[in-house]
Formats: sequence, C-alpha cells, structure tokens
Amino acid sequence: MVSEDPIAPPTFVFFADLVGTRVLDSEGQGVGKIHDITFSLLETYPKSTTLILKSGFLRSHYAEIPWHQIKKIYPQIQLKLPAQEIIFDHPSGNHDLRLRRDILDKQVVDTNNHKVIRVNDVHLLEVDNELRVAHVDVGLRGLVRRLGWQTVVDFFIAGVLPRTTYFKERFISWKYIQPLSLNHKSGTLKLTVPERQLAQIPSAGFREVMLDMDIYQRTALFKSLNPDLRAQVFKDFDTDTQQKLLGNLDLSEAAFVLSRTPADQATDILERLPSPVSEKLLSLMETSHARKLSTLLGYTSDSAGGIMTTEMITLPGSAKVRDVVQVFKQAPESLEATTFIFLTENGNHLTAMVPTRKLLLAKPDDPLSQYALAKTTYVKVKDSLREVAFQMEFHKLPVIPVVNNGKEKILQGIITVDDILKHLIPIAWKRRAKKPIS
Repeated sequence: MVSEDPIAPPTFVFFADLVGTRVLDSEGQGVGKIHDITFSLLETYPKSTTLILKSGFLRSHYAEIPWHQIKKIYPQIQLKLPAQEIIFDHPSGNHDLRLRRDILDKQVVDTNNHKVIRVNDVHLLEVDNELRVAHVDVGLRGLVRRLGWQTVVDFFIAGVLPRTTYFKERFISWKYIQPLSLNHKSGTLKLTVPERQLAQIPSAGFREVMLDMDIYQRTALFKSLNPDLRAQVFKDFDTDTQQKLLGNLDLSEAAFVLSRTPADQATDILERLPSPVSEKLLSLMETSHARKLSTLLGYTSDSAGGIMTTEMITLPGSAKVRDVVQVFKQAPESLEATTFIFLTENGNHLTAMVPTRKLLLAKPDDPLSQYALAKTTYVKVKDSLREVAFQMEFHKLPVIPVVNNGKEKILQGIITVDDILKHLIPIAWKRRAKKPIS
C-alpha cells in the first residue's frame, strides 16, 4: 500500500522562514499562522513538541497544537484536527523552550568559544515529520532573513560585493549553546540545558563570558552556579566586580566564596565593607582562614602587611627535596605563588627561600637548603609599597617574603609582583592625570 503523503527527505529550514506561514487544518483550510514552536530539552538536539498558532490581526488569539497532531510539515504544515476542534486561547507558557520567546534576539553562552553571542535565527532539521534544533545563526544574513529582506539584499550584495563574507553562514551547533532565561525583576536565572556545559569552561574563559553580559545577567548567572564553581570563577574578577557580585549573595554564601579566595583579594574586599558586615563574614568562615584575614586586616592598605597574602609554601630547614612533592599535592587551588619555597625554623623564623625551578633536576634525598638563594631578601610588614617595589626590582624577585621586623624575621606572608603592580599602577595613573599637558 502506498502512502497518500510522500515522505520528505531530511532537510534544513530556518525558523524565520516558518514564522508567519499559513497552517492548514485536516480539511486543508487555513486556520492561522505559525507564531512559535516549543522544544523539549531532554535530548542533545531538542525535538519539537508544540506548535503555537496565531489568528487575527488587530486582536490576536493563540492556540497550542501538540506535535502529535501535526499531519505533515512538508511541503506545508497541516494538522490532523479540523478547524472546529482548535481552541484559541493564550499559550500556557509552561514549556521548556520557545524559539521566538527564549532564543531569538537573546544572548546565549557559546560554551565552545567561551563567549556571549546574540541569536539572529535558528537552523532546524526536518526529519520524520519532526523538527529538531541543529544550529543557531549569529551572522548578519540571519538578521536580514528575519527582516524579510534576504532576496533583495542578497541580489544587491552579490552584484556589488562579490567577494564579501556576507554569504558565509555563521552557525554554531546547538550542543555548544547555553541559553540564559533571565527575570530582571527577581534577578533569577534559569539554565535551560545541563550546568555541566558551563563547568567545562575554564575560570578565565568564564570571566570573559560574564564580562560580556550586563550587570543583571552577570549577577544572575553567578548566583546560579554551584558553590565550588562560583568560588573558582570569583577570583578572576577585579575587586569592584567581586564586591558587586558578593553584594547579591546572602552572608553564608559570601563567606564560602571569600574562604576560597586568595587572602590578599579577600582582604581587599573586607576592607571596603562596613565593619559589622566584615566581622559577620569572618565569623562564618573556618577559624584558620578567618584568623589569617583578621591578621591582614590589622595593617593599612598602603603597607606591605596590607597587601600581602598568607598563602605560601613553607617547610622546615631540615626538609628534603622529596618533601616538596607531597606539599604540592596538598596545596589548595587558590595558592597563587609557587615559584619559591620558604624555609623556616623555631616559631616560623625565616631562614631561606628556595626557587622551585632549581629542584627540577635535584635528587629526592638532597636537602632543600642546598638550593636556597645565597641571600634571603625580605620586607617588613610596615614597609611602604614604594620600598616593596624597590626591593623586588633591585633583587629581580617575582615574590618577596614579609616578616614582622628585621630582628626576629618571623614570616608573616608574601607579596607577588602582581600584588604590587595592582596597587601601584592606579596610583601612577592618578599622578599622571594631575600633571599639566605640555
């Protein structure tokens, strides 16, 4: 027996070409036009679930047609229902994903290229009487198609600019797309595909993604992340952005993030907050980390003690090279400076500093002190930033230890070249701005 409706071969169609086209009922009579299509997100390439019809001109009415009531989509969409069985009312809005409402003209995260993009059209695959989302179109031609100008614009550009890149399609596979559904009023964000796609983005790449968003999207996306990923991403932002992001978390969440942030960054943030808020955050942190931050907060921000971090690698003077491996395995992810190992004795008294690069060819049983620098350079907690910068430049050190005073030399923390530059560059720019233009 031969089917009365020929089966169309798999083919691609743009959503913009479907919107506004007539839909026929089971008798072949027009019952409305395509307004939107909903898709299930249970599969890698979402499958069509509902067709939303629009009827009327001055006063529009809408009807939702389950996809199993679609008789055919080739060469024109026809329903299995007669016109009298179609109930026009407002769509319920409880679907996982709507192309027109949730995707077109919206910002989405391209998890492959780690950037935020704007969707101009959606590329659909017709197969077995279903539609599946294959790609998003982010090219200029997709926008022209949406406006209904493609035929005219294509003809004009082909004649005037034959070598243009306009005709090169800019598609991104749906499997790399993370749609963002945002409620600006409540500041909430719904991730419409599994969060594991976001977790695959390196924290540095995540920073670039979030900086492309407006403040509402950035905050909402940050709040939607799981606590560990949130803390990992947080440390890559500047202090102003960090403070704004924390301001939208409750105190316990903020304390968790700060407890996994490098100590110098956490100190900068806590210094900017009102004392009652800082004290409350410290009370919610683990005792050891809170104690470190409390110590750092006791120094002024323009001193060595004010910008140092207490996160570093220290070993006793009797340690051997093999001990370094174990220490590195247990080091926290937030540890910034690993270029030096600091040797201490008797109550954290600084005795030497060992460049880790010298240990690459060392034997496991060699004493660490054998590879220490001939002279241990340090600064004191009350030294000015100018003095710190001078010592680091004069001795060509990317990291310098900070001690309590020149007599006892009790190790308090370290300062990296990034720490000192972050504080001195803004000062230099302010001074330059005050100079008259010659």
